[in-house]
Amino acid sequence: MLRGVFFPDTRARVIVQNEQDEVLLVKDWIGGLKWELPGGGVGRHESPSCAAQRELFEELHITLFSEKFEYVATVKHSYEAFVYKVRIQKTDVSREHRNKWEIVDAQWFSLDKLPPHITKTAELALQNLPKT
Repeated sequence: MLRGVFFPDTRARVIVQNEQDEVLLVKDWIGGLKWELPGGGVGRHESPSCAAQRELFEELHITLFSEKFEYVATVKHSYEAFVYKVRIQKTDVSREHRNKWEIVDAQWFSLDKLPPHITKTAELALQNLPKT
């Protein structure tokens, strides 16, 4: 019961890429300090794309219109995650503007040099990323 209330079984994750095709990964306090894609739970009356948009703003103060979010895949590991992709400029992300109550760290990574401690959900999502 608590899992569905505090940790929704349906989540939205966002693959944020910059002009160098690097991906933005975050470490949050809840996730055991593993690298993860930004995102979080989908609210009761919220679409996954709206949740993705809201979570990006809550975690990293990135404001994007919903038409910028491109659906990539739905991946399932310990929960179901709707994965979206957006493209921004590297300079649009500031370490000072991340939500320090939720996000411990945020860094850009090359797809061929991902960090060792990455969540299975992020790994599965990145495998579904269309090649550019």
